Amino acid sequence: MLYTLSDVVRTHFFLPRPAILDPVLTSNEEMLRLEGFSGCCGVYARVDLPTEAFDGECHGRGTTNVDFNQPMRNALLRLRDEEDVQFAVGADEVVLSKGNEKTVEKKVKLPLRWIKGFSEVQAYQPRLQLMMEVSAVEALRFVRTLPKAAKPRMPSYAVSAARSIRLSQRPQKGAVPILGTHRVKVIEPLLPRAQSVRIWCDEEGGASAWEVRYAVGSFFLMISPEVFRGFSGEGQILATLAKPPEDAVIAKVRAGLRWQSRVDADVMAGSFGLDTAEVEAALAVLGSRGMAGFDAAAQRYFHRELPFDLDKVEEMQPRLGNARKLVDGGLVRRLPDDNRAVATFEVQGTGTLHRVRICEDHQSCTCPWFSKYQGQRGPCKHILAASIVAEDAEAVAG
Repeated sequence: MLYTLSDVVRTHFFLPRPAILDPVLTSNEEMLRLEGFSGCCGVYARVDLPTEAFDGECHGRGTTNVDFNQPMRNALLRLRDEEDVQFAVGADEVVLSKGNEKTVEKKVKLPLRWIKGFSEVQAYQPRLQLMMEVSAVEALRFVRTLPKAAKPRMPSYAVSAARSIRLSQRPQKGAVPILGTHRVKVIEPLLPRAQSVRIWCDEEGGASAWEVRYAVGSFFLMISPEVFRGFSGEGQILATLAKPPEDAVIAKVRAGLRWQSRVDADVMAGSFGLDTAEVEAALAVLGSRGMAGFDAAAQRYFHRELPFDLDKVEEMQPRLGNARKLVDGGLVRRLPDDNRAVATFEVQGTGTLHRVRICEDHQSCTCPWFSKYQGQRGPCKHILAASIVAEDAEAVAG
């Protein structure tokens, strides 16, 4: 699993660029997790190793990130089942030991694109729905049929067929879209020893995830909706950042994070006298700031703190900054409307007025951005600005 993770982080699936080899490791008493992105930030991978995978002790909790260079890859590739191997994770380094051989990887600076990618991928994962589960044998048969060549603009579909999967070129109910089948093929080396594979999909956004399950541990691969779309540029987290819970709520929830491998929102809500919805909203914000990840299989957040300046998260979101400028400049006006279920706004654009409509389950705008992407890459700055104004009005009314 670690070797395949290193394959992901050293690969650029769209347009070749220099590799970034920096998995993020989080340790607590229950789990060792390793996460990383491909060089294009369009593929996210995570290895989950529970305590049963080790004969050892957890001496501390925390998160670090290190290079997985060629010496570490070579050492992983040489491992055999019968060997006694030590894997030590510390604040500043990771050490793989076998007999007198030691491979050491040092802590490095986390790439900026990864910081944005981690924020975005947490917005996708809570929306993932389990679509199908098959044996590892059937999954291996399926993965071996996938084309190696990338076809970025020609989607294929994974379709459930009895107890197996087949590849289709036509969409149908329950099918999982795959743009860039070569991205899914990276799990092929994992399948001969696995037990099963679960396939997840965000039907609205088009992202999919492939969870390879073992007797102990799992490997989670998530691919962006299109090959040329990296998670770092999606903007799915913007709506959460635009309308966050109160600072006091976020502070309470953050204080309740103690490196848990699974954060129970109901328990935390009871402890702090909050609604579960408030806790979940606060966890989403903390996830956007690198202080929590999301485990789709468990449907729970987990605590980890990425090693970067958390105050800079919103600075990396120009759409949100532009929305706040529209609000501060008084360029957003709510229109009178008898329909309380729909709020309509006029937002000043460049030389024109855009009309924004916001209801409980849908948002729309007349700007070219929304017309082109229909919300698939997050809300436009006009919708964000209108949402901020609507939220402020509700707070005053409350």
